[in-house]
Amino acid sequence: MEDYIQNNKLTLLGKLTAGLLHEIRNPLTVIKLNLDYLNMFEKELSSELRESVASSLEAFERINFIISDVLDFTRKSGDRQKSVSINTIAERAIDIISFTASKRNINVIKEFDPNIPEININENKLLQVMLNLINNSIEASKDKSDIYVRTSYAETPENKKIVWEVEDFGCGIKDEDKEKILSGFYTSKVKGSGVGLTVCKRLLEEMGGQLGFESEYGKGSRFFITFVF
Repeated sequence: MEDYIQNNKLTLLGKLTAGLLHEIRNPLTVIKLNLDYLNMFEKELSSELRESVASSLEAFERINFIISDVLDFTRKSGDRQKSVSINTIAERAIDIISFTASKRNINVIKEFDPNIPEININENKLLQVMLNLINNSIEASKDKSDIYVRTSYAETPENKKIVWEVEDFGCGIKDEDKEKILSGFYTSKVKGSGVGLTVCKRLLEEMGGQLGFESEYGKGSRFFITFVF
């Protein structure tokens, strides 16, 4: 029953978020039209005003991109799969969660392997997993610290392997908790159901991926997603 109530809450939250973002877009469009109108008189504006208009337009595009990404994420994805690079999904995840990181001055550092091939996968499901894992790393980290998001690719005569990982230097996981961390409903947070990592593990298994981690208490953790094909 508790799971049913929680799922209903999440469904309602998704609908409310989508509605709110659509409402935000309306006044944003008016702002964009006014900025475009000012741009028509660019030659008559001072250099300071031109820079102000340009930076405002850039900020609008940034906000509009985030809104589009979040709306796309909240739409029901079903089991649609397409050929996509893990790097592309990782970029989206970092863009969406960048505001959360910036509030605590946490620097998300990207180290992407440019040679990663595209694979056939459900983009929204993998994005959900990446967002969850990056958010966990942010919550485990101290303010003004670094988080690394990496991708790598290896090929042998037997198989090909793609790895995505997020590494933080935060609180880490106690040895006695490591066996419980990927089992259902375990959490060390004061607030939380513990289902996050369980859902991540299930979603990855549905896509043929695996979730693993390494951690040292007091020094940080590294969670990684592996696809072997």
